[in-house]
Amino acid sequence: MRAEYFENSDPVLSCKEAGEYENSILNSDEKIWDAMAEVGRKLGQGILKEYSFSRYSKKSLSVLGLIGKGHNGGDALLGIDEMTRVGSVGIVTLLLICPESTLKPYTARSLEQLKNRVPEDRLAIFESDDDVSSDWHSEIEKWQAGEPFDICLDGLIGMQFRPPTKGPTRKVIEFANKLKDIRLRVAVDLPSGLGDEADDLCFKADVTFATGILKSPLLKEGRDASIGSIRYLDIGLFNDPIESKNRVLNDSTLNLMRKRRPVHVDKRFYGHLFILAGSREMPGALLMSIRAALLSGVGLVTVCAPAGIVPALAPLVPEAMWVSWPESPSGGLSSKGLGYIRTIQSNASAILVGPGMGNDPETANLLGELLKRWTGSIVIDADALQRRVLYWVQGVCIVTPHLGEFKRILGLEGNISDVNSKLQEFAQEHSVIVALKGAMTRIGDGERLYLNTTGNSVLARGGSGDLLAGLAAGILAQSPQNALSAACRAVCWHGKAADLLASRKGQVAVRTTDMLEYLGEALCVEEERIDE
Repeated sequence: MRAEYFENSDPVLSCKEAGEYENSILNSDEKIWDAMAEVGRKLGQGILKEYSFSRYSKKSLSVLGLIGKGHNGGDALLGIDEMTRVGSVGIVTLLLICPESTLKPYTARSLEQLKNRVPEDRLAIFESDDDVSSDWHSEIEKWQAGEPFDICLDGLIGMQFRPPTKGPTRKVIEFANKLKDIRLRVAVDLPSGLGDEADDLCFKADVTFATGILKSPLLKEGRDASIGSIRYLDIGLFNDPIESKNRVLNDSTLNLMRKRRPVHVDKRFYGHLFILAGSREMPGALLMSIRAALLSGVGLVTVCAPAGIVPALAPLVPEAMWVSWPESPSGGLSSKGLGYIRTIQSNASAILVGPGMGNDPETANLLGELLKRWTGSIVIDADALQRRVLYWVQGVCIVTPHLGEFKRILGLEGNISDVNSKLQEFAQEHSVIVALKGAMTRIGDGERLYLNTTGNSVLARGGSGDLLAGLAAGILAQSPQNALSAACRAVCWHGKAADLLASRKGQVAVRTTDMLEYLGEALCVEEERIDE
């Protein structure tokens, strides 16, 4: 099965390809500056959101900008300018790897704009050069008066990097990597020292903002320590489709979810999702998947759960219809309920199986019989993710494993040397859509790989996968043949809700189900900048 092409995505390009493409479309001074200004706006806003995850309440931030000659340095300066514009930055320290007089025109323009924004007594500019006796280290320490930097922003070298790193650039990277107590380390586009070819020394980032184009070096194995989290800043560079096997979800991913719904429409128009899940031991996973599904926009949800847990759960989610399924001795779904499968076949537009299901043998037999008879759309999650199960799948299918579950399905132990290749091989072999959950969730259809850059460590909690499964199944039920679209939209939406939660309440003192409160807000389109 070849899955449909998901248009709400942009290509991942090598640095060389990205440079050639940018040169072809940014072919005037006005276009270049407009693109840099948009990068700066989104970069500044993105950095402030990431900083908010830490829950430090400091309102006047101290920022260290590591600035190179070219556009990468200009983007960093414009990002600092945006943070200053909204009143979040108090003190700005700039470390240039060259004399100010040698900055390239757009970078020099960016610096002048920042100078006009920041009072002289709150801005310090230092220059590093090849003179090893240069005392800029101590000068910066005196300027800071022992206070740590809140944010360190790496704008030294972008995609034009060629190894080795040397001269003042190397000294500045070494200096920055040794600095202690920096609360957020940010790389602009790529950590300096990383390109199509990497050096032995790279800036160590907590988060990397891919500016305009996500470059393939960010996907190389073993670079996590330098890259940190990846955020894609979509500035609308790709007006025409560009073929690429690796793609990144963009700002328009959730547009379909934002459309106004017609007035004269029946609830069944938006699909009927059946959920077969839960057990006496794990009712919570079922409950979370139901709640997420109900918020997906699906018209109807019917829950088939072990009879013993229905009385307790049904009042908690009155919007769902409940079926008290015969219960196995261990509290799972019994194969005695096989007769109800005909009802499912005639009413369901999609099915979700797995959350909280457990490993009951009777439940496994039931699942096998269901899949042998079901030819429609299905989402398989959690305990239902067994290799033998996938050979029974006949219709459109999404599987949502984390890495441990994926290795279990593959029958592998230890590390997987090339996860992306294994994911695509598996998707191709079983004709399924794989949403491999992780720090950057990847969705594969056997031909293309879609990367999601929303989400944060809030998702590293029990139950977050159950929420994702419910969202994906609910979206799939509304358009049963569009499994790739459902998976991509669910993953992106799920991650955006997690980002909003972290920005409001931090990453620590939160519950998994708190994300549900932010699903509606996550659909809101980013407000346009209001100029002063």
